Amino acid sequence: MNVIPITLLFADGVAHRLEVSAGGKLIEAATDAGLNLLTDCSNGQCGTCTASLLSGHIEMDDYDTSVLPDSDRECGAILPCVSRINSSCVVEFPYDSSEALAEEASPIDGVVAAVQQVAAEIMQLTIDIEEELFFEPGQYVRLHPEGTEISRSYSMANAPGARQLEFFIRQVPGGAFSGWLSQAKAGDKVKLSTPHGTFFLRDEERPRLFVAGGSGIAPFLSMLRGMSTSARALPTTVLIGARTPEHLFALDELKALGRIMPQLDVRLAVEQGAFGDSHAGYPTDLIAALGLDVSTRVYLCGPPPMVEAGRTAAQNAGIARGDVLCERFN
Repeated sequence: MNVIPITLLFADGVAHRLEVSAGGKLIEAATDAGLNLLTDCSNGQCGTCTASLLSGHIEMDDYDTSVLPDSDRECGAILPCVSRINSSCVVEFPYDSSEALAEEASPIDGVVAAVQQVAAEIMQLTIDIEEELFFEPGQYVRLHPEGTEISRSYSMANAPGARQLEFFIRQVPGGAFSGWLSQAKAGDKVKLSTPHGTFFLRDEERPRLFVAGGSGIAPFLSMLRGMSTSARALPTTVLIGARTPEHLFALDELKALGRIMPQLDVRLAVEQGAFGDSHAGYPTDLIAALGLDVSTRVYLCGPPPMVEAGRTAAQNAGIARGDVLCERFN
């Protein structure tokens, strides 16, 4: 069997050399070598695992091109979860080796406290856990309802350090988790992973722009709730997009946060049925007119087409590509 050497580089400078069977999957070879590379969907649909090919050549199985646009691929971006090795290569990951080397922690026991619909297609799921959970605002956990084979990842909307976790989940017709959620009730048991993800609030002195589509507001609520208790006030603009006014949620809390965070500016965009001073269209339409300081850190969370449009608009506004953080979901 033909064996091919590859090198994996991490943000802290640590390198791991692996040997992969020709045609073998990168992610599987890493797992066999004891590395837990960050991934979620495992089929090229979310972009969580995105890395950079520094040298060599890889082939990729089918994937969502809105998650990895051709322009990004031409610049060296790859999705390790669908990458196959046929020649020696070097792949760089945007996180420290400690994240990949850590053994998967034991799951956290959780109990459903409440399930309620808060907007069109949006359910609020509240889960009680025994001990306070600390995480970086914006990170996610994987939820596994007991007695099922269902497992999905969702971002916490609550601030870190709570014993009650809050999630906003879009109901997907025919979706496995949506089907469970529609029947879930208080007392149902759920297993949770430890927090994961590189999409989290950076502790830095610079303006911030949050752009959310649909339930993508969840990680930003976590960030804003954490920011509201800080003595440091940084200019923060939040652009929220929804299909209709009925799809919007958490507006009262955002208004309340605005009262205690004078530098918070929240703007709405509605595709159908715009009202008041909301924009008729997409939240990314608003970026060009913001007059962004070029030092702004941009956070984008939502469906892949929205994220890609937001990234393009931010770059057109003078924001460096490396200053735009993305979290995509379908």
